[in-house]
Amino acid sequence: MSDDVLVTQGLTKRYGPATAVDDVSIRLERGRIYGLIGANGAGKTTLMRMITGLSLPTAGSISLFGSTAATPRQQDLARIGSLIEAPALTGSMTARQNMHLHRLLRGVPDASVETELLELVGLSDTGRKRAADFSLGMRQRLGIALALISDPELLVLDEPVNGLDPVGVVEVRRLIRDLARERGITVLISSHNLPELFQTATDYIIVDRGSVKRTLTLGELEDETQHFLRIEARDGERLTTVLEQDLGTEDFTVMPDRSVRLRSHLDEPEKVLRTLVAHDVWPTSFAAEGETLEGFFLSVIGGHRS
Repeated sequence: MSDDVLVTQGLTKRYGPATAVDDVSIRLERGRIYGLIGANGAGKTTLMRMITGLSLPTAGSISLFGSTAATPRQQDLARIGSLIEAPALTGSMTARQNMHLHRLLRGVPDASVETELLELVGLSDTGRKRAADFSLGMRQRLGIALALISDPELLVLDEPVNGLDPVGVVEVRRLIRDLARERGITVLISSHNLPELFQTATDYIIVDRGSVKRTLTLGELEDETQHFLRIEARDGERLTTVLEQDLGTEDFTVMPDRSVRLRSHLDEPEKVLRTLVAHDVWPTSFAAEGETLEGFFLSVIGGHRS
């Protein structure tokens, strides 16, 4: 069985002369959490709407679960759970009544899933309170529960922590990680906040103005934003020898320009400097450097802000 859950090729969506999504080709694998990162208006929601069958593409193809059909089949779309823009709640109903209605609409026979999912998202004790009277965070959590009601293989979440308090954010992060790890669900989760998704996603898709600017794994993102002490000295060979033998570290990289990026001892720069000078290595450059998550994001999209 292929690990590919979703493959798009040249996916494009135009509204008259405006292009919302432009030639997007991405591949999502089973059991991974993909952070779709972009400023407001970057095309994230439009892309998600096409993936879930809520909007038809102008051009390009979408393959779900290994299907070779030109457009997603209904049986493939039924294997997706989604929360896009706003939860589809009936305001006059309680949380349990909403769950019951959606279970019937999705043809899920097991009634126990209603209780299980309400407990999972922390809404099992809302009693007779109507969804219309829920806080924004409560509505978001109920929307996630509804998205899970048919036990999907692909979960598409558009800004799911919007309106949640810090405790709720932590709970949703934990839930998403558990769904991917324990159930093998693939999650596509959008946000304009890279630091927020840094604690959740395994992979990242950075979009701007409808186009994919960069795809990378968590490990690659960590490498891109890694902090280090950048050290230069006239005798580069002596510099590395002192780091290894006298500072006792091999956690450094010699760069093409012969500078050294030292990743250890970031909180002890004085110790590093004293050790070098004590062994007659006089740095010509010595500074803490490294990219922030926000800085990296802005560098990828060219500094555009919404």
